[in-house]
Amino acid sequence: MEIKQDGLQPFSGDLTKQSFLRFLKHCADNEVSDILLQGGDHLWAERHGRQIKSSTHTIKQGQLGPLIAQIWGTDVEGNLRAGHGADRSLEISGEELGFSRGKRLRLRTNFIQARIAHIDEGYSVTMRIIPPDLPDIHKLGIEQDLFEAMYPGMGLVIICGPTGSGKTTLQAAIYGYAGKVFPDRKVITYEDPIEFVLGGPHWLGPQPAQSELGRDIGSFALGLRNAMRRKPSIIGIGEARDLETIDAMVEAGLTGHLCYATAHTESVAETINRLIQVYPPAQQSAIASRLIGALRVIAVQRLLKTVDGRRQSVREYFIFDRDTRNELQALPPDQWAPWLRQQLEKTGATLDDKAWALYQAGRIDKEEFIELAGRKAFERRTAEQQFA
Repeated sequence: MEIKQDGLQPFSGDLTKQSFLRFLKHCADNEVSDILLQGGDHLWAERHGRQIKSSTHTIKQGQLGPLIAQIWGTDVEGNLRAGHGADRSLEISGEELGFSRGKRLRLRTNFIQARIAHIDEGYSVTMRIIPPDLPDIHKLGIEQDLFEAMYPGMGLVIICGPTGSGKTTLQAAIYGYAGKVFPDRKVITYEDPIEFVLGGPHWLGPQPAQSELGRDIGSFALGLRNAMRRKPSIIGIGEARDLETIDAMVEAGLTGHLCYATAHTESVAETINRLIQVYPPAQQSAIASRLIGALRVIAVQRLLKTVDGRRQSVREYFIFDRDTRNELQALPPDQWAPWLRQQLEKTGATLDDKAWALYQAGRIDKEEFIELAGRKAFERRTAEQQFA
């Protein structure tokens, strides 16, 4: 692959704080979403899900310690050497870097020590560029029935998908719309770390309060317990990943709050299983009943690489209205996931169905469909089409 690609210039010269920050600004200006910096390797930029080699030379491991200390702080390298890794947010601005007055760039950064090719104990730094403006929910292609279900008076809305599937972007767009049209809904969030900055002059109600794990609060579960004393209308949680957080989240959804959370799951059926199975077997029946009482929406999103070099989102989602919740309550919890899968398949609403429609329309290629759904699914659908 060529280093220069559609306006993205490779990094060259000495790796100094100023030159690297200017490179980050250049990446943001050219639709890069992620940057990888690691010892003994080239710089890599990811744009629309594709990796671009983005330096004329490899980065020396010895250059990374001083660079990390100057940009992110002297404590990061100690965490790396101790095997703890680190997460940091970064905000850069300044006319000397090419920013116009009042403009700035935010990045989420992860640090880890690893063996990188022939370098033992190398540093690997992964940076996610956070767009400066909140995404517009009307530009994300949200299905109308899903959009209308996204703002219930109370309950749980779970946004799911693997890393890099746009969960945070969708969640930020949900908050941004609420700030513009619901002046009486007070928004608080607990994030790890804070990515999109909410609020501003367009926000009709109280300015949202965003708390960062490790800096402002110890855990998502502690944040949720704290939230109950603050009389919020909307509570945002970075990730529902353990029993304590899920339990507090369900309680919040049942006691008059609207709670948004993310989960690293790949289907509606897997999500509801995961939320229940995090509990010990003896407690699963009780939590299942509480969970279904609180659930309003599960939406699973993926970003697929399109043939024009960009990406398109596809979503599998289920809206838990009163009739659906009553029907599930009449079934044993271990039958909920198969029932949900069956309903989605019946209406052609699974992720596989959405991806197949894009393949049929020539928007994605065969390999992209296979990466999502598997080769057997591709062969089965191709055979069904031939005999139809």
